[in-house]
Amino acid sequence: MLILTEITKTYTTSEVETRALDAVSLEVAEGEFLAVMGPSGCGKSTLLNVLGLLDRPNDGSYRLACTEVTGLPSAKLARLRGEHIAFVFQNFNLIDDLTVAENVEVSLLYRHGPAVTKDRVRLVLDQVGMAHRAGHRPQQLSGGQQQRVAIARALAGNPSLILADEPTGNLDSANGEQVIELLRQVVQAGTTVIMVTHSHRDAAAAQRIVEMLDGRIVGETRL
Repeated sequence: MLILTEITKTYTTSEVETRALDAVSLEVAEGEFLAVMGPSGCGKSTLLNVLGLLDRPNDGSYRLACTEVTGLPSAKLARLRGEHIAFVFQNFNLIDDLTVAENVEVSLLYRHGPAVTKDRVRLVLDQVGMAHRAGHRPQQLSGGQQQRVAIARALAGNPSLILADEPTGNLDSANGEQVIELLRQVVQAGTTVIMVTHSHRDAAAAQRIVEMLDGRIVGETRL
């Protein structure tokens, strides 16, 4: 699915230079569930930004779906991101003024016709068990339900890779377990999931855990 080779990312100000990623190499297979762990400031979020084509590395190689992406112009990166990648965030990032169905539909408006879009919205909401809430607004839902809608929105574009940043961070344990189980089902259906988490319990649901420290991958565990 993706190969990182010696990826380095440095942030520079007038006073200091910070190496957020230091020669990171990583391979992730298609349909794999990978958890990324490490203390705050270790480079996890920067890694997700690079993987999601939101940030460019300073050095190294990144191949996504057999395409070398590090030197591509912004327009091509945006197209690749739209074709392959979806995001799930800790804070859900739903639009309060839109219904559940409309929040999911927004992710498809620029890529599909109205008929295909509405059919796909119904399908993914049913997949995450939220079809009965299609007409509700986010503030009428629990945190766990909002995260299910966020996962439906991610699935709507049929991505090959989902990047999840602390997806249970704002949920209680019961709702968190439901969200992790849903991500496992997504992987079983063939989608690759890379999840950043501080939770050892959540990470244990993955097939592999990589540990980061000071911008480097310092350990790996296969489960």
